Amino acid sequence: MKTIPTGTVRKTPAKPLPPSALSRTLTVLPALLLAASCGPSTSPATIEFAPVWASKPISCTTAAGGLLLTDLRFYISNVEMIDASGAAHPVRLDETAWQSTEVALLDFEDGSGACENGTAETNETLHFQLAGHDYIGIRLQLGVPFELNHADPLQASPPLDDSAMHWHWRSGYKFIRAGVSSETDGFWLHTGSAGCEGTVQNISGCRFPNRVTIELPDFRVDKDRVLFDFAALLKGTDLTDALPGDCSSGPAEAACSAPFAALGIDFATGERAAAQAVFRATPK
Repeated sequence: MKTIPTGTVRKTPAKPLPPSALSRTLTVLPALLLAASCGPSTSPATIEFAPVWASKPISCTTAAGGLLLTDLRFYISNVEMIDASGAAHPVRLDETAWQSTEVALLDFEDGSGACENGTAETNETLHFQLAGHDYIGIRLQLGVPFELNHADPLQASPPLDDSAMHWHWRSGYKFIRAGVSSETDGFWLHTGSAGCEGTVQNISGCRFPNRVTIELPDFRVDKDRVLFDFAALLKGTDLTDALPGDCSSGPAEAACSAPFAALGIDFATGERAAAQAVFRATPK
């Protein structure tokens, strides 16, 4: 008998795979390697936004419809691309000074001209990663998601660290700040969730959510941009009576009815009531 030296591990020779098992292994292995190396690919995408009065550009220094922009800032979240079958595909926003992966701040005022309450910095473009599909539309939300809307703003990261966009007395953010003025008249609008119960970080719910759903069924990322139409927003608002008006999303403000209707919100409930008419797609 052959003696195995102390400390030596005796190895049993591995049995060769039977031909059938070897064949299956050689067939499956390339497919596994291909699947591991070919995950969903994405490419950078951008969406441009611009304010107009009807079809004419409007800004802090460029008048349209006899009016100048005094403010336009809003939050965008829950961005989804719509494919040819109608299926929605959520997209992940890029992280920048103006965006987190969940919410973005668009800012069109530059602190000049009629925008005396603004800042020089602007952001007119949404940035995200797009997977390869034949998309024919887009859906997004004007507003901050509930779980982020009522967090502590003092601990927030961009873009939720902008104190000008926070409604401290409502324990949440202004979803939109918008305004126009002429030499004798004007109007400004602040929307956000109202009737919220609790305090910052401890809000149980809001009677008036006031979030806007924007659906643009004929939108191509590489060909179109999104317009914010002040003429549509303020349809039904008298801008010639020399009595500047405003709306702060309060339940007793009659001046809110027309712009809320244009945004597709039932002012009495704060819920979506119809399709919005303020945002629309147009070729670049």
